[in-house]
Amino acid sequence: MTPDLHLLIAGTRLEPDRNAGDRLHLIRANTAGARLEVPAGTWSLWLPLRHGLRMASAYNCWRLPPRHLLLTRDAMQGHADSSGAWLVLAGSQNAWNAVLRTILPQQPGWLTMQSPCGRTVLRSFIHLTRLLRDNRDAGTCEAAVRALCAALAEQQCALRALVDRCNGRTPQRRHLTLQRLLRVHHLIEHDGDNYLGLAQLAHVANYSPWHLIRMYRDVFGETPSEHVARLRLARAWSMVREGELAVCEITEKLGFESQSAFCRAFKNAYGLTTTQARHLPATALRQISPRPAHARPRTRPAPPLPSVRHR
Repeated sequence: MTPDLHLLIAGTRLEPDRNAGDRLHLIRANTAGARLEVPAGTWSLWLPLRHGLRMASAYNCWRLPPRHLLLTRDAMQGHADSSGAWLVLAGSQNAWNAVLRTILPQQPGWLTMQSPCGRTVLRSFIHLTRLLRDNRDAGTCEAAVRALCAALAEQQCALRALVDRCNGRTPQRRHLTLQRLLRVHHLIEHDGDNYLGLAQLAHVANYSPWHLIRMYRDVFGETPSEHVARLRLARAWSMVREGELAVCEITEKLGFESQSAFCRAFKNAYGLTTTQARHLPATALRQISPRPAHARPRTRPAPPLPSVRHR
């Protein structure tokens, strides 16, 4: 299956039509101001090479760092503030499945992910782009698409290991369950200052709040609320250590109800007051291991997810 190659120029928008046949679209842009919109239901693989992209979905906005992959089925907008190449491969579920069946017949499909791009995926993506740019024959391009998908599937191994933790009578149902939970996981990881509540997160997964809590804890080892609290406290540690904002400003920025509540949560999590943490010498950082108070040993450790860069 040979993708259609599109060159995107500054200020334009392109929406690959998910109903226009089972073809993949490869979009390459390299100018400041270039913008791409991909509709919901279209699997899209994003890779900025030199500079990050400003990403926006129906639920949140965040920045995709350079040489980080984003694979998603949500409606997505990407915008480049700076000049620098970035690539997107997008297509319908059928278009992707046509390739996956040739390399992994038992693979139900992709899983939502954002992580640093593996070297093999990076090389395969760039190689495919160059082949299409040079108008190479269809057979060579189709082989390059299969190589890219094989490398991407290899990078998703850690995620696929979580399928067995999900409920469902068949592998396909468990895969769909994990897909829903990964959408929530990604939203929490990249929620910025929004701090969506449990009801909103449950709506994203199309589960009841109680059902989401139970399944999320089974798969990731913590509830959504604990995940949010852990990230918020990790961000609080970074902001306190940077020393640029007053404690009252950090309290407001992180959404704590009061300064005393923030200071209490910080002390419970790290065993230090904000003043002690701010003046802690760099040499002493090796002697402490900041850990949120809610963290507890897991009865069955979850496989590590692809690393995510926090702001």
